[in-house]
Amino acid sequence: MYIAQLYLQNYRNFPGLELDFLREGALIHGNNGIGKTNLLEAIAFFSFGKSFRTRSDQDLIRFGEEYLHLRGIYHKQENIYKFNCGIDKTTKKISLDQVQINRVSELYNYIKTVYFSPQDSDIISGFPVNRRSFIDQAISQYSIGYLEDLRRYFRILKQRNYLLKDRFDPSEKKAWDEQLADSGSKIICSRLEYLNEFIPLLNKYYNIITSHKENLDLSYSPSFNRTSAESDIEQIKTDMMAHLRKTEIQEINLQRTLTGPHLDDMEFIIDKQTAKNYASQGQKRSIAIAARLVQSSLISSKEQDTPLLMFDDVLADLDQVRTSAVISLLTDDHQIFIATPNEKLYSNIKLPRINLGTS
Repeated sequence: MYIAQLYLQNYRNFPGLELDFLREGALIHGNNGIGKTNLLEAIAFFSFGKSFRTRSDQDLIRFGEEYLHLRGIYHKQENIYKFNCGIDKTTKKISLDQVQINRVSELYNYIKTVYFSPQDSDIISGFPVNRRSFIDQAISQYSIGYLEDLRRYFRILKQRNYLLKDRFDPSEKKAWDEQLADSGSKIICSRLEYLNEFIPLLNKYYNIITSHKENLDLSYSPSFNRTSAESDIEQIKTDMMAHLRKTEIQEINLQRTLTGPHLDDMEFIIDKQTAKNYASQGQKRSIAIAARLVQSSLISSKEQDTPLLMFDDVLADLDQVRTSAVISLLTDDHQIFIATPNEKLYSNIKLPRINLGTS
């Protein structure tokens, strides 16, 4: 899959911009602050129906303007998709081939983008929410049904937390416990099944990037004790229910749910040591890039098509050996976009050039 054309009006720092892209992608360069990351964000917009950098759609509107317009034409196998988006101070409307899309999650059925960000090191050393966000987005692109499972779980979690803030009937709480455990165990099971495919590839790609110098593993840490390491949904539900009973008094005192996938974590491990505490910045960057490459590989295996790949100057901090190794893992099947202030760092990459300073 690839994007063929992009049109922006009042998007971030662009009053107006129209670009045609070749199948292989582009190297986007220019001075810092000129809008390279903004352009990557716009290219990826219709993969997610929102920005990957801000929660507020209104932040995307050019300063001093009342609205923005975004249009993208994407090719996927034999299909051509024409997306439009309009955002003003209060509303957002997205359409596909002039038919309005009611839920942005519908976009996950069409265009897939994997974005390599300088902030990806937070997946390794940041807060648990960074790792949960990574795994949830990766699975959602891999399996669209996972999005609905997440949505249902957080609806139940919200209602159960409301219940804990007031007096409640024990039978009512038990019903919400059952729903939470039923929904939560499904999410945990999906994560474990995904990681079963993810982890071997993670170690494989990391070894290629680092010239086979280290062994990389990943462990999943649930918020409750599991009696089995297997992805058995019924056993996970039973274990989760047991922990809900165990923490009932504590939950009532704190008035919030203390068990479930919204609190789970993952840990990257290099040669039996936690990467969060012991890995260098170069190692963390290499792990993050390997993780994104696996995300892309699994999407390709499921979709029978390749996602767009976007590198926001993430290779600049790697040494030449590791950079060459990453480039060797990129296939010609992908449309690749690289944003950088220093075009010379990527002189060995054969991509069309876009100089935003002259666009």
